[in-house]
Amino acid sequence: MVPRQFLLWLHVLWCAPYFLGAQGPLPTPRIHHFAGENFVGGVQNWDVTQDEAGFVYVANAVGVLRYDGGGWQTLPLPNKPTVRAVAASGTKVYAGGFGELGYFAEAAGLSPQWRSLSGQLMPEDKDEEIWHIEVLPDGRVVFQSFGRLFIYDGENMETVLPPGVMMFATVVNGELLVPVTGSGVYRWEGGDHFVLLPGTEGLGEGEVIGLTEIDGVLLIGTADAVYQLDGGQLLPWWEAVNELLAETQANRLCRLRDGRLAIGTINGGVFFVDPQEGLITRLNERSGLANNTVLAMRESRFGNLWLGLDRGLDMVDRSRAVRYHQGEDRPPGTVYAAANFGELTYFGTNQGLYWWSPRQKQYRLVPGTAGQVWELRPLEEGLLCGHNEGTFLVQDSTARLISDRSGGWCTLPVADKPGQLLQATYTGLQLLEIGEAGVSTLSIDGFSQPIRYLAQTGRREYLALHGSRGGFHFSLSEDCRTLVSLDTLPAAKLVKASLTTFGDTLLVQNAEGVWQFSEGELRELESFRGVPLKPGNYCLNGRSEGTWFLYQTDRIGVYRGSNKIIELPIRLRFPFPEIIPWNEEEFLFLLTDGYAQVSIAPEINDNAPLRVSGRYGTPKARRELRVTEEPAVLDYVNNDLVFRYSLPVYDRPVNYRTRLVGYSTGQWSSWSPVGTRSFTSLPAGKYCFEVEANWFERSARVCFEILPPWYLSVWAYAIYTTLFLVLLILLYRWHLARLRRQARRMEVQRQREVQRERIQARNRELRADVRRKSEELANTTLTLAKKNEMLIVLKEEIAKARKRPEGTIDYRKMEHLIERNLNHEEDWAIFESHFNEVHEAFLARLRKAYPKLTTGDLRLAAYLKMDLSSKEIAPLLHISLRGVENKRYRLRKKLALDATDDLNRFLLDF
Repeated sequence: MVPRQFLLWLHVLWCAPYFLGAQGPLPTPRIHHFAGENFVGGVQNWDVTQDEAGFVYVANAVGVLRYDGGGWQTLPLPNKPTVRAVAASGTKVYAGGFGELGYFAEAAGLSPQWRSLSGQLMPEDKDEEIWHIEVLPDGRVVFQSFGRLFIYDGENMETVLPPGVMMFATVVNGELLVPVTGSGVYRWEGGDHFVLLPGTEGLGEGEVIGLTEIDGVLLIGTADAVYQLDGGQLLPWWEAVNELLAETQANRLCRLRDGRLAIGTINGGVFFVDPQEGLITRLNERSGLANNTVLAMRESRFGNLWLGLDRGLDMVDRSRAVRYHQGEDRPPGTVYAAANFGELTYFGTNQGLYWWSPRQKQYRLVPGTAGQVWELRPLEEGLLCGHNEGTFLVQDSTARLISDRSGGWCTLPVADKPGQLLQATYTGLQLLEIGEAGVSTLSIDGFSQPIRYLAQTGRREYLALHGSRGGFHFSLSEDCRTLVSLDTLPAAKLVKASLTTFGDTLLVQNAEGVWQFSEGELRELESFRGVPLKPGNYCLNGRSEGTWFLYQTDRIGVYRGSNKIIELPIRLRFPFPEIIPWNEEEFLFLLTDGYAQVSIAPEINDNAPLRVSGRYGTPKARRELRVTEEPAVLDYVNNDLVFRYSLPVYDRPVNYRTRLVGYSTGQWSSWSPVGTRSFTSLPAGKYCFEVEANWFERSARVCFEILPPWYLSVWAYAIYTTLFLVLLILLYRWHLARLRRQARRMEVQRQREVQRERIQARNRELRADVRRKSEELANTTLTLAKKNEMLIVLKEEIAKARKRPEGTIDYRKMEHLIERNLNHEEDWAIFESHFNEVHEAFLARLRKAYPKLTTGDLRLAAYLKMDLSSKEIAPLLHISLRGVENKRYRLRKKLALDATDDLNRFLLDF
């Protein structure tokens, strides 16, 4: 988590400044407090250092505290002594306390390992307490107690006895200087050889709290004074400083890269001494420090000053100082314009034009310029001053009126016309021509409105804003002497509007909104450079690469692109807020009462590496995943990973976005200040975790591969393949055996079925044969019986005839008897039954299909079905051949057959 940092902007520093001359600007840096739940250490912080990765390390009662910009981590020492000193060298951080000294290897890693060097100490030295650590130019490390120097060369430890009780040994110009209480300052020359610096014996019993060098002169800081050693003479360095130290008791001394000297005290906070400007400023509890007792000081690689306090840890953000010029330290009136020209600095106010020089350090009125000043524009011929009374050309402290046209609000150089300026005034436009022959003015007819702002939109095309309401888009002739066209912009939007240029982008803005002017039209903006806009916002151009400002009534956001660097609690002059670029780093914020000089240091983008590392394994056995040339290979059991990333920039909020390339959801996350991201149960595969920071275009990535689980490995797949092939073979063989068994069973079943069908067929045949024979037997018996009966009757008739006297025979009766036996219907029934059995109910189907057929028709059809000829049918029907033909003809008609249809074929197929 990003630590919670309480930001305090110091509007006015509490302390009376001390000068070697007149009064000057007071710096007001921002202070970050590290405390509360996000700070894991004790209240006392004894030393501070910074490694090559940008991480900050603090010597604390609980151990060494490490801060990477994202959070704090405690690095304890064995036996948990209070750590008094820390020093970074390469990837190692050396530390020491009571009875313990050593270093953390790979201090910027996930889990730095402590390497104790206490085992190399002599038994009599094991109870020494390390209070200070210095790194020599050759890489050797000096651990210092009050009575010993322990010199570590990377392998062996050397113990050196100084001439007496030491304070803080310091490397100055590559030499180790050792202050000894009561003796002076010694130069260590190796072994036990120390050389006293001449003149330092005059320090007496004073405790030396620091050594440094400024302009070739050695400065020696004691608890109550700072001395300079010059030519073997020890002299007080600066009386004003020493007077302050006598009251506050100095405790630490640190020379800053900008040449100033920082002095930490026991009860007075920190003094910043600027020898060049002759200025002393002060930070203490009243001006924002957490505590007045400074135990440690260290300037970071980014120019910020870390303060280890008796109760807390502060970081003084010196990269953006604000100097307020108010009260007596400002020109009279409200500032509307400012410019550097020659050796002087000019300020235009509502009371006149004032000049200021570093020598005079006073604001003086340029004679003849009393009144409202609107604009200052440096030219080769002099400083152009747009004034309520006209326009002046200023040289040094003298002003010459070159145009009496009142209200020189704004001037704009004419492209391709050297020496010509287009000027907006209270009464319209005029053309200024400034050359060796003098100055000439030409009024441009057709335009008499008061114009406050003017900007070019094209060749000889311009945008002008009215002094109070409305605007115009117009074009001039090629010589800029004649108005060619004039378009009026909506006046309702442009009430007290200002005009700001961002390169080719023109912004028109007032308290109601911000509009972009393009192609002759105004388009209202909801955001600018990715930053949302609200009513009352003003976008102000810093004219520095990427830097711009967003003004919001009582605060100013400083942006680079869409990233906010800082927010300043400053209220600008209103309703026309303005910021003037002063130099490469500084801007003038024009206030109602004076102005503020704001220094915005350029970005330090080569010393802030974005670091990323991962953790995997069980909670009890965490391992680190680092950025390496070859991707790390992890077992599948390590597929839960936590990535930590940080950009060691401590003077602004940092946001990150991340993605895991190779993952199904490998899209960039949204920007967030959170410096960790976790992934659980990642599948096997190759991945790259990427992170980007919103500062310095920093990015980092760590690649890794998660192996498949054992049951998905290559050997497992080989075993699976082998088992699968064996299984296929076994299944194939089992299937073949099963098919053979089934074939055998089916063959047996088929044979059984065939046998059963044969038996059933045979049984049917036998039953049919028995039934037929029985029927034939019965029919034969019946026929025989009938014949016998007929014969008996005939016999009886013959017998009766014989007995008659006349002996005659009744032949008619006999014929009738024979006829009755020949036409018996039972014979037909028997025939029909046998016929249907053979021809599958032919007669029944025929009778159903042709219900009008008579019994005689059916008999004829049956005989024809049997393929009998007419000749064979005639005796069966007891009719003549001619009668058979007649019956055939009547049957054809009843069957509705054509003359061409064959009756026999029809009946055979039916």
